Amino acid sequence: MSVHVLVTLTVCLSVTRLQNTHGESIAFGKLAKQRSNYPGYPATRALNDIYSNSGSLTSSTNPSWWEVDLRGYFNVSNITLTAASNGWGVHMRNAYVEVMDKDVSLCSDTQVEWCGNVSSTVAKKEKFIFTCNATFPIRFIRVTRRSTGNVLLNIGHIDVQGVGATKRYRSYYTPTVRRTVTKPSLTTSAITAGECGIFCHRNHSCIDFSYSKTAPTESNCLLTYEVVPQNSVAKNDWTMYTMDNCL
Repeated sequence: MSVHVLVTLTVCLSVTRLQNTHGESIAFGKLAKQRSNYPGYPATRALNDIYSNSGSLTSSTNPSWWEVDLRGYFNVSNITLTAASNGWGVHMRNAYVEVMDKDVSLCSDTQVEWCGNVSSTVAKKEKFIFTCNATFPIRFIRVTRRSTGNVLLNIGHIDVQGVGATKRYRSYYTPTVRRTVTKPSLTTSAITAGECGIFCHRNHSCIDFSYSKTAPTESNCLLTYEVVPQNSVAKNDWTMYTMDNCL
């Protein structure tokens, strides 16, 4: 059974090599994946500047792609791709950036906006800043590299600047019974699971939430803002709700 929550959202961003920042960084700590993983260089490395020397790296496929799920809906002001400082920027050449409202690998009605592409030459630590003109709220950002044959895709670092947006539509959460988050970012009170879900939507950084009918009323709604390993645990009388990708 899914929880239906009614809310409200708006919009996003061309490509230049000039510095431009609006809003806050909204990708760090979110869910990242790539088509394939070169051992030791998973997609999440591209979200943390501490790994910018080498970043993330796919194995050799065609196309090769990298994607982050912002786990919320945002107006995105700019997306900055930074080439790795170790010279792997050669594996970012001609890659292009797109933004989407849904997971294109799961949903048949995904809206996609092309934002621009990296040049055919890339220097160490070079930054490419993309802006888009999407007329829909953004949840997913994908970087793709295609060629006539198999290619690697390397991203030294990616930063996404934006603000939470509001949009009228229904959100669906998949419940997992007898499970709750271990490290909630916010603890509050809710009369129903639906109300807890509304709190999650109003806090645009919220990823998922947990609700309990029997927990103390001042702490029966737990909101999660950051994806961390093993951020849920089995617990009776609790239900954890995870936002569906196809809304």
